Parts: sequence; C-alpha cells; structure tokens
Amino acid sequence: MTRIPIESLDDPRLDVYRDVKAIRHPRWRGHFVAEGSRLVKRLLTSNFTIESVMISEGRYEDFQQWLPPEVPVYELPRALVADLVGYNFHCGAMACALRKPSKQLDDIASRFGERTTLIVCPDVNDPENIGTLIRLGAAFGIDALLLGPACADPFSRRVLRVSMGNALTLPIIQSRDLQADLLRLKSEWGVELAATVVETLDPTDEGTQQSVNKAALAKSHVETLAYATRRPRLALLFGNEAQGLGPEWLDLCDRRLTIPMQDADSLNVAVAAGIFLYHFTAAATVEP
Repeated sequence: MTRIPIESLDDPRLDVYRDVKAIRHPRWRGHFVAEGSRLVKRLLTSNFTIESVMISEGRYEDFQQWLPPEVPVYELPRALVADLVGYNFHCGAMACALRKPSKQLDDIASRFGERTTLIVCPDVNDPENIGTLIRLGAAFGIDALLLGPACADPFSRRVLRVSMGNALTLPIIQSRDLQADLLRLKSEWGVELAATVVETLDPTDEGTQQSVNKAALAKSHVETLAYATRRPRLALLFGNEAQGLGPEWLDLCDRRLTIPMQDADSLNVAVAAGIFLYHFTAAATVEP
C-alpha cells in the first residue's frame, strides 16, 4: 500500500470524503464511502474495487494487515479529520470503493433453489430501515432484496453502517420497473407474493391515504401470521411507514399477512420484518 501523509484539507484527493454527512453521496460518480473500523475491514476483504482509504493519524497499524498493496492510504492528523468529514470522527477510518452494476433479476433468479425467500420494498426511503432490512436479510438467509426506485440507496454511508456491511454480500436488485419484475417472479419462477399489512385502524388516520388503504384491507381476507404456511418460493412485500403498501402493490400480491396487535396500531417496518422473516424461515410449514 502507498502511505500518504496529508497536512492540508485542500488536497483534492480528499474530495470524496469531504462533508460526507452534509452531502448526499448516493451514486456519486460511481463511488460509495464506508466508515468505521469494522466496516472498512469488511470492505477491504470484499471483492469490491477499493479506490482509497483514509485513516486518522496513529491508526495505520490497526489496518495494515488488511490494506491491499495497490490502494493509497491517506493519513491525516486527528485535528483535521472532523473538519474534513463534517462531524466528530471517532471511528478511525473511511474507505472509498467503486460501485458495481446493480444485480439483474435474471441473474438472481437463475440461482433460486427449491426453497427461496425474498424481501421486496417498493418505497422504503428511510436509510436506517433499509440498512436494518439488509442486516435482517443476511441474518435469516434470504436469497435477495428487491428495491424500488424510491427506496434509499443501499450503498449510502448510513445504510452501509446500519447494515454492518451486509450490503456488500447480500444480493440486492435495484429495480427500474419493480412491478414488471414482480409479475415475472410470479409467472416465470413461481414465486408467491405476500403483502405485509396492518389491520388495526388508527382514528387519527381519518381522511389520509393510509386510512383508505386500511379500510380496503378490512374488506379483504387477511391471514394471521402465527397460522400462516408458506409456499416454497415466497416474496414478502414491505411498505414504508407513512403509507404502507399502496393499492398497486396490494393488487399484485397473492395474499395478505398481518401481525395481531393489542395496544399499538403498527410496528416499525424493520421490527415487523424481523418477525415475519423468523416465522417464514424458521417456523412456518412449507406447503408442497
């Protein structure tokens, strides 16, 4: 590796790390930035192409064994790092890597086994929720995560941090036409689509799109999760926390599932996803 001491924040080689909290870097020139000792080490051992590493003065030895010989390592005095990144920086390291092209549905589907579990998010735009869903997907061994165009960038700094680097290895499809991809999953690969929904009506939702969606659900058959079986190939759809799944997604699904609740009307989408994933990967009976 090339160890490069840097004494000035005006150095253009630092531009990709500049104000990373204030500036949204999604898809910025085909790069992404990872922060934190553990995440940087996971990135360095992945098959992504590393552009550079930035470390605080005095931390070089902590990363030396992980650093590829061809990667430049920028070493800055601690006093300068916080000014560079825009916040108090305690994690010791950042790394910049090249993005890969988004995985394609055909490539992922060609590797489907007899039993397949997918997460689908049409429009979950909160980075922490997407990061947690990625981490959950890795923990429960899902086969892929499908994201609609409105979802948070799975390689944004915050998503990577929350996912603990699992976005580097979990198959993720950033779909340009999610509706078409879901129809193909059903027709070409026999994947059952299951909508995760909320049954309990909140009186404060009156007049909102969310209350309209919930009223429509009340007229349809909704299965209680505890008794739900699964088909060998299953995709679970999760909506955003403000509106849930819109009618266009509900209409695509083969069934609707809910977690019964007592004094709460809903759960955070990532919390709910953990419950659904445990049930369908560890507890549910598989239908022939």
